[in-house]
Amino acid sequence: MEARPEQPDLPANSPQAVDGCAPDRMSAVPSGQGISARPRPAHGPMLSLVAGSVLTLGQTSQPVPGDWQQALDRLAAWLDLDIRLIPVRPVGELRRAAAWASSIASAATVPVFAPWQAVSPVALQGGGHAFLPRASWVASYLHDQGAGKKLKAGGLDVMLMSPLPAACPVDDECSAPMPRADAMQAMLQAARQEGRSRVAIIVDSRRRNPMVRRLLITGRPAARDDLQIEVLTIEDALCHLVRHAGRWDAIVVLPDLRSLVFAMLAETTGIRSPWPMLWHQRDFSGVSGEALDEADAVLPLNAPLLVQALALAASQAGMRQAAHRLQQGTARVWDCGIITPGRGSVAPYVTEVSDQEFIAQMCEGIAGSPRKPAPWRAIAPVQTAARPVARPALRLVSAITGQ
Repeated sequence: MEARPEQPDLPANSPQAVDGCAPDRMSAVPSGQGISARPRPAHGPMLSLVAGSVLTLGQTSQPVPGDWQQALDRLAAWLDLDIRLIPVRPVGELRRAAAWASSIASAATVPVFAPWQAVSPVALQGGGHAFLPRASWVASYLHDQGAGKKLKAGGLDVMLMSPLPAACPVDDECSAPMPRADAMQAMLQAARQEGRSRVAIIVDSRRRNPMVRRLLITGRPAARDDLQIEVLTIEDALCHLVRHAGRWDAIVVLPDLRSLVFAMLAETTGIRSPWPMLWHQRDFSGVSGEALDEADAVLPLNAPLLVQALALAASQAGMRQAAHRLQQGTARVWDCGIITPGRGSVAPYVTEVSDQEFIAQMCEGIAGSPRKPAPWRAIAPVQTAARPVARPALRLVSAITGQ
């Protein structure tokens, strides 16, 4: 005979049937469930853990310029983000360029953030300069929403990649520097991860056939099956870029030809201000700016460059929400006809403001047009919750780093 558990004594005010009538309150344990069931809270969760966002980046031996620091602090407060710049001691000479290079080399786990330090693509010619950061390949981003510019629908979103001269040993077949297989695979893999399917590889006529042969015999699915790859000479590529700058989602160009492609894109699109530039060794290792000017000097504050560089750094650290907010903030301000001196517009009615004012307008939440901004492939999409979560009554806040 099966033993039944004893029924607990009910309090005097417990709901139960009286004279055959239903109780005025239902029991917390529904019929058919064991006594181990617990009643659900009536007002949602009472306790939750909130992780504070901390983005840790490396700082070069040179101090952050004052105007850049003020703008960075303003953006951090707007994002409710704790941005920590950790000084990295240089190794070797104390020259600014050499210090920046050694900083990136010694900070293997913390990427260096220095968009105010511009690198010229001309420095990649002739084997590269000694002060270049230690990296395998670089990627710059030309992104624009297309507001007030003669661009096709959807704006412009181009990823310009190049292996560094140190990653291009001389090939015996053509007696010219060619990218190593691991560097080419890393660049193609990066394009695929960002959803860029139309890729151009730009070389000179002497290295075109060896490059095609390498792609055919490599056997890598990322380089053969998932991407639409065109291998072109520099002359053919420049003709296509003149007609349509956004013909390709990603461009891989040899280091000694990078300045020609960079100059053509800047002239065709009218965006001659510096681009955000990411340095990659095995992983993301640093952020700088890229500009045609060969002068080794600190750039003046450039609001679009700072916002895009910070969005890239946040996205690489997994903080996609902050990266999307930065990208949408700039699009909203541009749609209102507000531009900066380094990023003009051909629209007839625009308001040119200083870069400091652009950051202020962005952080004040100026109301933009209802046009949905075009997505930026460099930033991974944000996963939204399936259903809203009840607001907790008590929150415990703990800080976690973004690296």
